[in-house]
Amino acid sequence: MATSVAGGAYQKRFRPGRKFVRASAFAFEGTLGETRRPMRGRVRAPLLALATITIPALALAQFPLDQQGRRGLRDRYNRPQTDQKLDENVRKLNGDDPEARLEAVRALGEINEPKAVDYLLQAANDPDTRIRIKAIDTLGNAHAKEATGLLIQQLFLRDTDLPTKQRILAALGKIGDPRAAGPILDILSRDIDPAVRGNAIFALGEIGDRAALPALDAFAKDGQGDVLRRLAVEAARKIRDRPAPPVVPPSLAVDRKPPESNATR
Repeated sequence: MATSVAGGAYQKRFRPGRKFVRASAFAFEGTLGETRRPMRGRVRAPLLALATITIPALALAQFPLDQQGRRGLRDRYNRPQTDQKLDENVRKLNGDDPEARLEAVRALGEINEPKAVDYLLQAANDPDTRIRIKAIDTLGNAHAKEATGLLIQQLFLRDTDLPTKQRILAALGKIGDPRAAGPILDILSRDIDPAVRGNAIFALGEIGDRAALPALDAFAKDGQGDVLRRLAVEAARKIRDRPAPPVVPPSLAVDRKPPESNATR
């Protein structure tokens, strides 16, 4: 007597003249494709769930978000908290308590939002000297070019005291707006406090406008006081060491012009 396995069935081979007896079929016949229908459904569901998780992850891996995209997602996520913080500090800034207004200025400096700059500009005119100076310092640290015009205006007001003028010049230097170079040169040419002149010279070096070089060179040669002359030499060197701005061919300059809006047509 011999045995054999054929087609997934177990067969016994008897002597000639005897019938073959077929054993009962195994649970799995052939391949996985012949698995019973209920089991196929149970396998398909986990595979579908795995694909739902894996495919988006693979897509992000193939096309990662750049820094700007991540910042945009973070800003949208933090928008409700930012708006709430802005509203709370605006209420404090418009209140009567000087300490609360000072606290609001500090908080507004931490909010990366254009509206926060507008309220800091408002605080730069506060009657309280502490709040006014704190707002000016915060605008400078934020490099807020929107503040250039207001700060220049305050710089030439008669009732602006010397310490505030020094803070304004320091802020203009941090902001680095070339529009401030001309007014600062005007301040430098006047017979004013040497400390204010020193701040003006330093601000010109920070702004880096080459139009200030003749005045700085002249001051470095004939200016009053060794300290101010050395400051002028250092400011002029800083401007000369700054790389020149890239030259844009006229054809590219035309291409880079923003499209005209309907209001300007």
